[in-house]
Formats: sequence, structure tokens, C-alpha cells
Amino acid sequence: MQRAGVIRDSRVFELARRSTVSAVIATGARLGGLEVAGPGYAVDRVLLKAPLPRPGKILATIVNTQAMLGGGDILLDRPRLDMKAPSAVIGPGEEIRAPGTGIRPEVELAAVIGRKLTKADEIEATSGIFGYTVLNDVTSPADSGDDAYEAYRRDRASGGIRKSSLRGPLFRSKNHDTFCPMGPWICTPDECDDWTRLRMSTKFEEELVQDGSTSEYLFSPARIAAYVSGFLTLEPGDVVSCGSIGWTPSALGTLDPTEFVLPARGGMLELEIEGIGRLRNPVTYGP
Repeated sequence: MQRAGVIRDSRVFELARRSTVSAVIATGARLGGLEVAGPGYAVDRVLLKAPLPRPGKILATIVNTQAMLGGGDILLDRPRLDMKAPSAVIGPGEEIRAPGTGIRPEVELAAVIGRKLTKADEIEATSGIFGYTVLNDVTSPADSGDDAYEAYRRDRASGGIRKSSLRGPLFRSKNHDTFCPMGPWICTPDECDDWTRLRMSTKFEEELVQDGSTSEYLFSPARIAAYVSGFLTLEPGDVVSCGSIGWTPSALGTLDPTEFVLPARGGMLELEIEGIGRLRNPVTYGP
């Protein structure tokens, strides 16, 4: 059975009253104030699982950096969102099963919601964040291309109705089984009191393919959570992922940010957010 623990000085301590992270969040407790028992275990001797193996819901922010928009001349007035299925969550060390068409890993800072938020302002949303973790918003770009379709729509410029080619929805491309690695743990706000300048990176087989910072975010975790709560209540244990950074020039080449995929071979992905943690998952390919 998966149990919650507290990490102190590279050791994992079990809670005096055994529980799961989801149950701890539901009680409104803070991990830093919980009573622990025993001498603890070295962190490398503990099998770490996804800190929230089945979040209530996962809101994934897209295009929340200029790099993902493709240029600095584009402005957004509000966040743009998609959802990831809770059943797609896996933990550190677990295998990402990639389709033959390839995947795009996306390193993201994810906020774990600690209390109910309905029509919250940013101050309330800030106090409602239980902590932060690393989330890999794995995407299969070929799926959204394959799901593109034609339909008759009104042309914004001319006002006439004409046949248009529309980009396919992102849902299938972001929700294969195993497409939501999360972890390795949750850092509470007292451990991460300034999320605004944390380096974010992704490596595949030691090659750096993403390198940036949370300072690139257009909308803060609290702003996104407050915005979502304006139309959809957030509950304890929900996850709001804040979007990804762009790609290194050597990895991206002449592609646009939505076209990048990893080389079609197995290997180790390593995503890291400074001060939060390092999330490693092997990638395998199948039909």
C-alpha cells in the first residue's frame, strides 16, 4: 500500500498516523507540521510513487510561455487550458509507453490544490495551494494532426461561411496511458517560497532538449487556479499544471514548438525543476 512520508535531510520518515498524501490534503493538514515516527529511510532505499496517484482532476495550461506561442509579439489576456486524465498518471521510474509516431515531453511546474476554491481571487488561490511538483505533460503531436477535420465555419475576416480546415482537439494527443508522469514528491510553499525563478530542464539520454525558467510563465500558478475557479470549482487534491517552456535551438532546429518529438528510440527522460525535484522515466516504443 502506498503511504505518505515526509522527506527531511535526504531521509524519508513515515507519518506516525499512517495515511496517503490525498488523505492528508483532504484533512487540511500541512506536511511540515505532521508527526513522524521511526528513524526514517535513506531516500534512495525507498520506492517513490506518484505523490497523487489519482488526482481528482488535472488542469493543464497550454501556451503559457512566449516560447510555446512561438514569438514575443503574441499576448494572451487569460490562460488557455486542456485536461489530462487522472488514470494517465505514473510515478518516478515508471515507463512511458510511446506510440510509434513519437512523443513530446513537456516539463511543467504543477500546483497541488489544498482546499476548495470557488470564484477565488489570486490571494485566496495562493493560500489554497498545498504545494508544487514536477509534471511531464507528455504529448503525441501526430494525434492532433490526425484528428484535424474540415467544417463549414464563418470567416472572421469576410463574415462569410466557408469550408475551413480546423486543428484537431488535443485530448487524444495528451491522454494516452502513462502520459502524465508526476513527482518525485510535493514541495510545500514553505520549502519553495519563490516559484518565480526556478530553472526548468528536460534531458533525453543526457541531451538537453528544454532549458528555461519559471520566470517565463505568462500566468502564475495562483492566477491560473483563480481563473479556473471562476467557472469550475477546484477541490483538495486537484492539480493545476502551469505549462511548459520551449526547446533548445539544437533540438528544435527549423520546427515550430508543436512539431518537436523525441528520436524514435527508447531511452531515459529526466525532467528537473530547481528546488522542486528531478523526475526520471524510461521511454519505450510500441505499435
